Amino acid sequence: MNGNISANDIKKAEKQILEQQARVDYDIRDFPIAFIVENFDQGEYFVPEYQREFVWGEDYKVRLIESLLLGLPIPLIFLSDTESGELEIVDGVQRISTLSAFLNNDLKLSGLKKLDSINGFYFKNLPPSQQRKLNSKSLRVIVLRSNTSEDIRKELFNRLNTSSLKASDSEVRKGSFGGEFLDFIIGLAEMPELLQVAPISEKLLKRQENIELILRFFAYSNNYKEFKHGVQSFINEYIESEQENFDAPLMEKEYRRMLEFARRYFPNGFRKNKDAKSTPRVRFEALAVGINLALRENENLVPKGIERWLNSDDFKSLTTSDGSNSKTRVKKRIEFVRDKLLNGE
Repeated sequence: MNGNISANDIKKAEKQILEQQARVDYDIRDFPIAFIVENFDQGEYFVPEYQREFVWGEDYKVRLIESLLLGLPIPLIFLSDTESGELEIVDGVQRISTLSAFLNNDLKLSGLKKLDSINGFYFKNLPPSQQRKLNSKSLRVIVLRSNTSEDIRKELFNRLNTSSLKASDSEVRKGSFGGEFLDFIIGLAEMPELLQVAPISEKLLKRQENIELILRFFAYSNNYKEFKHGVQSFINEYIESEQENFDAPLMEKEYRRMLEFARRYFPNGFRKNKDAKSTPRVRFEALAVGINLALRENENLVPKGIERWLNSDDFKSLTTSDGSNSKTRVKKRIEFVRDKLLNGE
């Protein structure tokens, strides 16, 4: 047989598959949101320890509410019957707790794009018809029967949360935006010069990290003082602002000029060291944007003492991942490079 798989091997495999399938027994149910929240608030749902460390930020919470109000589908919720009669939340505690917070007027909507007219609203501020619709909207729930073991429940949770490959931010944007501006960015990303200065691993390149870096270069170059929190929303807002009116020749000139400056004056490019195979985002942002801002002030700049500040503890501290995307850190690391290039040591 092909691959030296014997008939006995196939029989053993079928036996094992059937045995494992028999360990998972479930029902499919549709529960109204109001019913799910009521049970959650009354303590009818048990949250296992392995679920408690996963906590959503505010942006994820309000995005869930917006999706429901728009009538978009959300992922299945997985519960499990237990011998005590409680329903254990196998997967979905963040969705359920978010719904509870909103229906109990503990979550204020903010930063919504499609439904920006309800930014600042609590549930009580929604039109009564929309309150009723949200309360009565049914969610699809998979309920594992009580004979499903705890190890299977944990296995399900781990697979739901770790086994799928999440779309990268650039991949999501290509599906969400499109248009001439993003086509322009993609065109720049296809040029080889970027990788000569800021290498990107083959794995990250397949996930379109080059597009991500270039978008960050332009977004921070033009708007870094407006950055508050949430890099992806910051970049998305920048793309939206440039969709209809962007200066492609000027942008390409600045981009190429920055790369040429880095190639000329930074021996290892933006690498941490000469052997590094990829470039950290915060390091790229600090150097690329800092260079661009310096060249805007002095196009004929000839820098001095790059190696000293590039290898300094101050620069390393500003470009570590810890707290790297706070408003203060973004501003400090970009202006640190700009000022060192313009003023030297």
